[in-house]
Amino acid sequence: MKTTTEQYTELVLSTKDTIYRLAKSITGSCVEAEDIVQDIYEKVWRARDAVLNSRYPRAYLCRMTRNLAIDRLRRRRDSVEISDRVVEDGNRLAVIGDMAEYTRQLIATLPETQRMVIHLRDVEGYEIEEIAEVLECESANVRVYLSRARKYVREELLKAINYGTA
Repeated sequence: MKTTTEQYTELVLSTKDTIYRLAKSITGSCVEAEDIVQDIYEKVWRARDAVLNSRYPRAYLCRMTRNLAIDRLRRRRDSVEISDRVVEDGNRLAVIGDMAEYTRQLIATLPETQRMVIHLRDVEGYEIEEIAEVLECESANVRVYLSRARKYVREELLKAINYGTA
């Protein structure tokens, strides 16, 4: 039987990259994401019994990360006006220069919940049930969010490829 410290260490090592990418996808800042990762693991240590005994420890950490990142983003928005990145029509792909970057920009424009779902499912490889645990919603809702997010990204990519022509 593993000790609590061993379980904690295993959880930290298995989730550190996921937590970082999730925090960065929400805040858009590498530095902020690194701070969030440190804060999360400190909080996890303090609440280690609840986290380690939860049904989905990874989902628990993702929920904590999501909440902390959103809180920091809200504080930043309250203190500094954030301008939205707008991609001009017409020369979208020429301006962006790369389909992957354009896809990342499209995902960044999704509503927060859809952005989280597509990131956790398609980037991190989480199961629908784990994502439902992170978002504290039903699995059916996760499927709807994922479907809508993928549909939007697919339609916008097709528009860009066809330069708006049918």
